[in-house]
Amino acid sequence: MKIKITLVDDEALITDLLAQFLEQNTEIEVISTFNSGTSFINNLTQSNLLPDVFIVDFRLGDMDGLELIKKLRASKIDTPVILLSSHYNVDVISFMVKTGFAAFLPKSTKPSTLIEVIHEVHTKGFYLLPEQFSLLREQMTAKIPPMTTNLKVALSEREIEVLYLIAQQKTGKEIADLLFISPKTVEGHKNNLFLKTGAKNVVGLIVYGVQHKLLDIHKIAIY
Repeated sequence: MKIKITLVDDEALITDLLAQFLEQNTEIEVISTFNSGTSFINNLTQSNLLPDVFIVDFRLGDMDGLELIKKLRASKIDTPVILLSSHYNVDVISFMVKTGFAAFLPKSTKPSTLIEVIHEVHTKGFYLLPEQFSLLREQMTAKIPPMTTNLKVALSEREIEVLYLIAQQKTGKEIADLLFISPKTVEGHKNNLFLKTGAKNVVGLIVYGVQHKLLDIHKIAIY
């Protein structure tokens, strides 16, 4: 099965060239392109076909990437979003993680790297560049709150096991095999983790786990 992609950028030349490049990869299919946030959102409400991954420019003219992802989540669409920006700044990675983006990349990213990111986001739900991971690690280490009894009660032993395996970059099927449970049960535990922690994506879960001392930051690798 090919990874289905939707591209959103206010420059038609960018979407056309990127679509042509991506479709050279036999494992990727660009199913739609849009040149405004409004047309993109309106189309989603009328279409039953969603891609596996959205690739969105931060500046869209009629709205920005932050407003767009809020509209997606308000519509209960949880498809991962890769955000591209000409004004990339690694210092805002923590904010981007909390907002719910699956990956945040400069527009100068090498095409081969973008292909890698698409595959990682599709299989694992997130991707961090090495410098992003290093900065996020520093921020998490500097702001670790104390563990509370309520938190221990809130997350079951099985949910913590699933959280640990997610941090080890295991897929849902791999987690199911390791814990001898069904993939559907794994998804149930992941949904409970999102609900209980308030995290908006997988990286947010890992950040939460480290900050609350459920995970050892030295034993995980986010990228």
